[in-house]
Amino acid sequence: MKKVSLSLPIYAGVIEVSRITISTKKTAYEQLLACGQRYTDLYENRPISAIPGIQSARKLFRSLDIEPTKQRPSSEAMLRRFLKGKDTCSVNTLVDISNWCALDFLLPNGAYDSHKILGNIQLRKGLPGEQYHGLNHQDIHLEGRFTLADDRGPFGSPITDSERTCVENSTSEVISIVYAPLDFNKDRLREHLHQYADRITYFCGGIVNHIGIIDGSKEIDADNL
Repeated sequence: MKKVSLSLPIYAGVIEVSRITISTKKTAYEQLLACGQRYTDLYENRPISAIPGIQSARKLFRSLDIEPTKQRPSSEAMLRRFLKGKDTCSVNTLVDISNWCALDFLLPNGAYDSHKILGNIQLRKGLPGEQYHGLNHQDIHLEGRFTLADDRGPFGSPITDSERTCVENSTSEVISIVYAPLDFNKDRLREHLHQYADRITYFCGGIVNHIGIIDGSKEIDADNL
């Protein structure tokens, strides 16, 4: 099990699943599309700020000194794509599940290949000169910004993750992190984590090794699996 630590006023939900099998089947992607359609049917003509749940990710970003109207949480960015009728694409079953959960819960998350992570994980501010090549094919400059880092350096953030630790079809073990503000209901966050884990095992198989919620540098809530 990876040790995850942070010294920030937020929650981080952590899920670790091993022995998964990832494919290019679009079964989870179809669930993502259905979720997006439900939002469109309900809220297409309403201000996005009025959609229930949208303010949680915005509050999370403000806790990290990020202005969410300038840098959108990944969950809100995906919701905006659906409401504007823009295309989305399927990557693989695990990434599609993560996108589905981000949209469904309206909380940003990241999914990473555990075997590509060296040592433990810390959510911290980026140091001078730190950057990585993001999944958006751009260099992400991290100085002064919050980032997930292992012993090799930064690899993820609540905005855009890196290519270095990305989930691929060969990935057999994944660690997913869901971000939430401190006033988010902990029971509801725990429910989201279990839904996320259940979706992984349903579409990818595997064994859930750990589900927990971290507040600051300590784990305050963990399931004994």
